[in-house]
Amino acid sequence: MRILLPIICLAAYAKLSNGLALENPRRFSTASKETQQSTFSINQPTSSKLSRRQVMNHAAAAATTAAFAATQSGLLLPAHAAVAASTTSSSSSLHLAAAATTATTTKIPTVSLGKSKLQLSRSIQGYWQLAGGHGKYRESDALANMKAHYDAGFTSLDTADIYGPSERIVGNFVGMQQQPEKPVVCTKLCCFRFLDDINRVEVRDRITKACERLQVKQLPLVALFWSNYDVKRYVDVGLYLAELQEEGLIGEIGATNFDLVRLQELHKAGVPLVSHQVQLSALDRRPVQSGMVDWCKEHDIKIISFGSVASGILSDASLNAPLPLTKQEQTTASLRLYSNTAERFGDWSLVQELLHVMNDIAQGVRIDGRCEQASISNVAQRYVLDTPGVAAIIIGVRNLNHLEENVRTHSFTLKADELEAINQVVAKRKGPKGDVWDIERGYVV
Repeated sequence: MRILLPIICLAAYAKLSNGLALENPRRFSTASKETQQSTFSINQPTSSKLSRRQVMNHAAAAATTAAFAATQSGLLLPAHAAVAASTTSSSSSLHLAAAATTATTTKIPTVSLGKSKLQLSRSIQGYWQLAGGHGKYRESDALANMKAHYDAGFTSLDTADIYGPSERIVGNFVGMQQQPEKPVVCTKLCCFRFLDDINRVEVRDRITKACERLQVKQLPLVALFWSNYDVKRYVDVGLYLAELQEEGLIGEIGATNFDLVRLQELHKAGVPLVSHQVQLSALDRRPVQSGMVDWCKEHDIKIISFGSVASGILSDASLNAPLPLTKQEQTTASLRLYSNTAERFGDWSLVQELLHVMNDIAQGVRIDGRCEQASISNVAQRYVLDTPGVAAIIIGVRNLNHLEENVRTHSFTLKADELEAINQVVAKRKGPKGDVWDIERGYVV
């Protein structure tokens, strides 16, 4: 151990020295000037000079990566990983060190979509948070977050063409990876305006530009979003994507936030869907109550869920809170979205009943040894992951605070009686009503 610590620290220093160029995002960016000049709440440094805090954060990440590699190869015991990473005095190193230790015993599994060869990690890094509405951030911190999560087993990343600089930053991360197996990027073609005018040329142009931003020759997974069903051209656009798949620009095609009727139309027309990304949690059961989950399972279309912990509403932090967050306390776009979901689910006492049931289950998981640090969030995530037909959940990433906890979700499963206990509370819900995204489209009040 005494010999390995200096080696790990030197590895961290070398990694840091080689990574100074990360502070200059323009060096790696292939995005257009329009994208680079987008006015989102991102605070990018203007020079390659690192602050002391940034140096320590990068060193912490590098030390933990080295410690993790040492444990995987048998050179370092898992119990020593936290000590090795703590040789850098950064709060981030504590989260990274804990995750490295957890990852030695818990692996995030992968899953294939449909009959394709595409493998996604069952927990996916989500980067809507880079679009704005979630506070300021530095690109260097976002890249460090991606690296730490990737090393912990979150090998898939979710983004979209409408998420501001998100695709470009994810692409910078992809371009920096040297290992043969690259991160799996899931993105979206989001159609909001001039829906009557979208043609093959526009779709090809948008997909080509997404490839450039993400620094890939082929997009592994593209999910189609369509804002207005009254303009019935979503099938045409889905078939345009299928043509680009035949050409090799797209690996697999998915959908996001369609209702069941329109999803069936896409399938019937021959759009080769392998996934459908939807909001699904104990608070939002619309994909289940509409019959979509069952239909997708029958047709080998995997569900990818977002919102499984509702931006922390389904967590230990909310247990026994006397009142839900006020509008003023809903400080991020995520909190505003999921607070609205919780309000539609029922009054705050019903949310608290759900939290108490999940807390009791977490305690049982800890007692019987399935997961010694199981939390309410772990139970909430497992409730979704254990739903038949669900391939993966998307975890919104802003920092490293929940990295270890999110890895732990994959160290256990829920028992039938535990799932039933949650179902009994969920059955009391008042909403959300309708099918997937009906409320957000204005079809259901």
